[in-house]
Amino acid sequence: MIDTIYEAAHIPELWPTLLDRLSDMTDAWGGMLFTVTPEATRWTASQQTTDFFAQFLADGWMAKNPLVERGVRRDHAGFLTDLDLFTHDELDAEPMYAYMRRIGGGWHLGTAIAVPNGDTLVVNIERRHVQGAFRRDQAEHLDLYRPHLARAALLAARYTQSRYEATVGDLEALGLAAAAVSLRGSLLACNVRFEALMPTLVQDGPGGLAVVHQAAQAQVQDYLARTRSAPDTATGASIPIPAEPGRGPAILHLVPVSGTARDVFARTACLVVITTAEMDRMPSAGLVQGLFDLTPAEARVARDIARGLGVPEVAVQAGVLDSTVRTQLKAVFAKTGTSRQSELAALLNGISPVRPNGHEEAL
Repeated sequence: MIDTIYEAAHIPELWPTLLDRLSDMTDAWGGMLFTVTPEATRWTASQQTTDFFAQFLADGWMAKNPLVERGVRRDHAGFLTDLDLFTHDELDAEPMYAYMRRIGGGWHLGTAIAVPNGDTLVVNIERRHVQGAFRRDQAEHLDLYRPHLARAALLAARYTQSRYEATVGDLEALGLAAAAVSLRGSLLACNVRFEALMPTLVQDGPGGLAVVHQAAQAQVQDYLARTRSAPDTATGASIPIPAEPGRGPAILHLVPVSGTARDVFARTACLVVITTAEMDRMPSAGLVQGLFDLTPAEARVARDIARGLGVPEVAVQAGVLDSTVRTQLKAVFAKTGTSRQSELAALLNGISPVRPNGHEEAL
């Protein structure tokens, strides 16, 4: 059991297995593990209770869940039953309990664990109402594993943070200033190139990442708000930042990043990449192709556009019709998160052409 707890910390697919084992120990129906963050609730559950919890969340009960509220407020370093938090009369009068009994559940055994990154991890074991309430001795038995669950939560949060740091580090190796931010704007990680743009272009203030240019900042906030409301349908965006005294123009690229379906610690975040338009070095077509998953023809079109060629010139050079180039360029825009030729040029001109051995590529 303890091995499974620590394995789940870095193999998210094992959380449901762990929940099954905790449920078997307490003669329960199944379990749910979720993190409460300012951005969203990420969760996973036992296979047999996945539909149950999905319906519970879809009907909006997480936002008005008195069980979690009372459990967190109790601040008890252990598992709590319903009867530790409510009287029988309170349970019978509580709308959420009536709802859960109606859809198949009704009794809970859970614990809340504060994670250093600011999340709250909740482990919830569910019983059908006809099975009767959980007993105090069952809660005390699961208490034996709570310290291990708390340490596993800490490890999982650290693994997630390491992934963000590795991502922005990889982008720095390609010559890109990059950061990862939460959908509330909190800076999760950034590389040295991104730090070099502080505070003249961007700042990390009390309210999160802020662009100095007010119009661009408004667009960033609007993008984050739209992505928070519909993270599964979010796409990338490119926001131009005009030149000001002491610095040239830049483009801020936003790309939504979601964790794996089972990883409750991977916050839905946004990757921020800033390219400056005054840079005049371009990567090879091969590097462009690999970075943005382009076809060879799309990569050549992208690089020619970045060199300043127009669609007719690119078509003549490639020996194809203008309409073919426009179709390829449309695909390039979609894959790079840009919408205009000037944005595409600024993006590609901001990538240092680096060889795998660390030496710059001769152009």
